[in-house]
Amino acid sequence: FLFLFYSCDSNNYLEIDGYTMGTTYSIKILASSIDENKIKNDVEAILNSINMDMSTYIDSSSISKFNNFPLGIKYPLSNDFYKVINFSKHFYDMTDGKFDITINPLVQLWGFSKNTHLEKLPSKNQIDSTLQYIGMGNLIIQTDKTLTKKRELTIDLSAIAKGYAVDELSEYLNKINLKNHMVEIGGEVRASGKGKEKKNWIIGLQNPGSINFDLFLKVPLLNKSLATSGNYRNYYDINGKRYSHIISPKTGYPIDNNILSVSIIARECMYADALATALMMFNIDDGMKLVESLDDVEVLYILDDHTISYSGGFTFTHVK
Repeated sequence: FLFLFYSCDSNNYLEIDGYTMGTTYSIKILASSIDENKIKNDVEAILNSINMDMSTYIDSSSISKFNNFPLGIKYPLSNDFYKVINFSKHFYDMTDGKFDITINPLVQLWGFSKNTHLEKLPSKNQIDSTLQYIGMGNLIIQTDKTLTKKRELTIDLSAIAKGYAVDELSEYLNKINLKNHMVEIGGEVRASGKGKEKKNWIIGLQNPGSINFDLFLKVPLLNKSLATSGNYRNYYDINGKRYSHIISPKTGYPIDNNILSVSIIARECMYADALATALMMFNIDDGMKLVESLDDVEVLYILDDHTISYSGGFTFTHVK
């Protein structure tokens, strides 16, 4: 994972770990009184509900049913599903289509799906014919919480669902007055209140440019989220060229730039999750401009020459 977490030495400290969305999750809570069994049960119920909406790995999930649903017919969405779809459309518009939840046919074509493996590079004809199924503009989202396909396509929320689940768990803990906590799913983090010794939570950021992904930076978080997207763990090398799992919905090809990773600090983890994914497809100058146009959002890039570039409000210290 991209993040390491500093544990808390407190008598009133609870840590919950488990598996969800094809990865691990971790929740750390500091409080004077904690009902451990209730929290664990509620956390599992929240995660199960989100998975039954948004996991393409579950055949009976809402997203799997929608992906097999016929054209032109309204598909009813739950509140969670509707919220994430609307947010995805906001990011699709904001990034000029670079963030696109209909990208999955290209992911499969390039061998990065759960049931595929790349034997040889796709041809230009294969890419061009697949591109006709890509584009969130082919979805009709209506206020009656329904979703309709204008043409044949499938959706995949893997670039945003973990962030949404982190937010939901954090909001749940706040509602039951456990305001000092940190929630992490697959490296996406939201920190609320204070950590050990009543200080900000400290999140460790690993260096993707080092052989062992050494701990690189310490990032303090107070009521903020941190998410990272990178192309250094999931890729193919074919004929001496590296092909990233991050594929442009515009060109149909894996991105090819000097960015190893993008880390975003934002209030909501869903926001940070989606923006980190999208900014992998921008050049740094354009990505910085976009971040600077947004309220209360910061970015840090790690580049393939081991240098970093970051916005003015991205606070960190180097690990000695």
